Amino acid sequence: MNSPVVPRVASLGHPLAQDLAYSGGKGASLARAAAHGLPVPPAVVVLSSAYREFVRPLESRVQALLADPACDDAQRSAGLRALLLSQPLPEDLLRELACALREAGLDDRPVAVRSSGTMEDLPGVSFAGQHDTLLGVRGLDDVAQAVRQCFASLWNAHVLPYRERMGLAHGDAAMAVVVQELVQVGPHDAAGVAFSVDPVRGSLDEVLINAAFGLGETVVAGDSPVDEYRVRRSPDGGETEARIVDKPQALVPDASVGGTRRVALSSAQSGQPALQPSQREAVAQLALSAEAHFGFPQDIEWGYQGERLLLLQSRPVTRIPARWTRDESAERFPNALTPLSWDLCEEGFHASLTHSLRLMGLPPFGGKWFGMHGYCIYGNQNAVRLYGACMPAARSPDLDSLLATVGKCAWVSELPVRWMRDLDAYLIALGGLMGESVADRPLPVLWEHLLRIKALGTTYFLPNIAISLTQRMLYGVLERLLAMTRPAEEVKPVFDRLLAVTDTKTGQVNAELWALARELRADAPLHAALAAGAAEAVLAQLPDHPRFASRFKAFLDRHGHRELDFDAYHPTWVEAPASVLDALRMLADQPDPDPAAEHDAKRRQFEAEQAVLGALPERLRRGVSEVIRLARTYTALDDLEHYQTTRLTLPLRRVLRAIGQRLVERGALAEPMDVFFVPFRELGEAILTDRLDDLAATVSKHKAGHAAARLRSPDWVLGEREEADTANAPGDGAAALQGLGGSAGVVEGVVARVRGPEDFACFPEGAILVARTTHPAWTPLFYRARGVVTESGGPLSHGAVVARELGLPAVMGVRHALQRLRDGQRVRVDGRAGTVACLD
Repeated sequence: MNSPVVPRVASLGHPLAQDLAYSGGKGASLARAAAHGLPVPPAVVVLSSAYREFVRPLESRVQALLADPACDDAQRSAGLRALLLSQPLPEDLLRELACALREAGLDDRPVAVRSSGTMEDLPGVSFAGQHDTLLGVRGLDDVAQAVRQCFASLWNAHVLPYRERMGLAHGDAAMAVVVQELVQVGPHDAAGVAFSVDPVRGSLDEVLINAAFGLGETVVAGDSPVDEYRVRRSPDGGETEARIVDKPQALVPDASVGGTRRVALSSAQSGQPALQPSQREAVAQLALSAEAHFGFPQDIEWGYQGERLLLLQSRPVTRIPARWTRDESAERFPNALTPLSWDLCEEGFHASLTHSLRLMGLPPFGGKWFGMHGYCIYGNQNAVRLYGACMPAARSPDLDSLLATVGKCAWVSELPVRWMRDLDAYLIALGGLMGESVADRPLPVLWEHLLRIKALGTTYFLPNIAISLTQRMLYGVLERLLAMTRPAEEVKPVFDRLLAVTDTKTGQVNAELWALARELRADAPLHAALAAGAAEAVLAQLPDHPRFASRFKAFLDRHGHRELDFDAYHPTWVEAPASVLDALRMLADQPDPDPAAEHDAKRRQFEAEQAVLGALPERLRRGVSEVIRLARTYTALDDLEHYQTTRLTLPLRRVLRAIGQRLVERGALAEPMDVFFVPFRELGEAILTDRLDDLAATVSKHKAGHAAARLRSPDWVLGEREEADTANAPGDGAAALQGLGGSAGVVEGVVARVRGPEDFACFPEGAILVARTTHPAWTPLFYRARGVVTESGGPLSHGAVVARELGLPAVMGVRHALQRLRDGQRVRVDGRAGTVACLD
């Protein structure tokens, strides 16, 4: 059977026109918009396959020009452009182009010929304005010449270094070309750009419009004055701001000779608004319609042809001013970090973000999601809001469409299977790295070993942010479907009951801790010694208690990579076993968990699920049951992902200690682990060039800054100093603190603040646990607590998940809770309302 012939020129309605690889960024976007019924002028696309065929006979000469060491970028570009412009389009391509133009009604009409590169929508890459656009082209011969010019613009002088800087191979680049009817915008008409969210001020509640008289190229190029309007995104719209400037000229099509020309505007017109209020609303609605279709905020080019508003281009808004806050970062990164720890994980995190967004069908983000400021990690809250509002199912108006949208997200069911499949490769590679000796290795060899650990971590972590984002989406979907089917006061308690019992890795480790606690309780002398003295001292006595010591060692062999702090600068359980003994002491003083209570929790969970499903029409029950199952699956998967990620800490600390020891021996550092205070790039340059003299000064600066950062409470919003209100007025219900409900229920108790593992031993029985955040190593505290309050996190956080499992009321995300509450203060924790009331 013959393979189907791939066209080289396609109408907007052809399936290949919607494929970025064939149609490029502009072409694919226009084809998708046209398919949705948005007002796109007629167009055809010369596909990238035509470019590849066109350039194939020239490939050896192209490579020779690129590799010529005697040429700079300008010379290479000039040679490449001249080479391509000297090559005529193949005759069969010309015939195909002529046929396509005739069928689209563009064979004798002025058109815009726009470059549409296949790399335009790659993660973190723009290419905006770097390739050519030609306006007012008419007739087959001139269109063919314009197409060749667009092909040649793939090699513009400023494009070559940009591709190299972005790490993109020249050979992978290809060019499609959009040939589109030129909108006949006259000097009294208007055109321009609009953003469905404001990327200038970072406002996600307004549409930003730039407009001028005539064709919109003057607005896009930024070489002429433009009007600026801001319109509310709300359903009733309404303008919030208008800035009208003097616009002395307009760019208009030149019907007589083709192309365009500039015309002077009268003084009476030049100072008038380019758009009337009703037109501004229409342009705003067009931008919002494009956003609704593409499922993400859009940057559109538009033009008025008389009374007709047309969409000329649409692309995602993937850059927006950062608003750095602790909202998203305080849970992951509660404490100040050393520079090297952050450098080692930042690249992998953002690589995972790009990979995960692509997996979920969302456009790449062009900026930073997390950043270090003053040794504390902040999240870009504008990015969180931008993408959070565009998660699949975020806008589904009813239960049927909500379930249908989730059903279309194929990755939701595929990701857990794929992640588990790839886990073995990561664990085997990790074992191989741990099996390599780092003793007596020279610094460059140790540096290469560190790079391999970093690369392994980056590869392993690629899908992991998708796990967190999907868990958040599923929690949101579950809450929405409960809100659609149950009274408001039941939503939170039912939600908690549905997710209260989940088989997590943390739960499995906790079960092993309880087993060890029973062993400790059974060894009365050891139990008494631990109750009476410091855990560090008891460690030395373990050889006298071989049964417990053997099981304790086996536990650390399995789970010793558990971290006490996100920062790899701090030791894990295996290096700080006294912290595990402290946890066991707390558990040994508690009665064992009641198996009947766990059975009751499972029964209540089953009954809650049956009640939810029983209240639904038959056609919806299977879909809702699947959402509940997936929410539980991702709760367990997110916990397991974190558990496996922290395995990297052991080989990292091992090789960094070895690097630090070599640097101590060379007189560059005072202590081996001071290496954590040297930024990654600086450390690599010092090792590879053997220039170590400046490392001591670097360590001194960062060590002092890091120590100061650990003593202060960071701004919640970067640059906005917010003083915590510590003067809580007495009285029942006074001075209620607002947070997010983490686990339903109401409880009263006295506050016990925990800042770190050093506070574990003095945590009193039955207190309200108040912390910046919690993580799995803190779980034994929950068995002593009556309720939980954290400064960060929400329903997905570790603290909320464990609190639901144990039936503890919990409120998350209470800003400055450690400062606003004091030890011994009596409070009421309401996990449904998300409030903490100060009672004295």
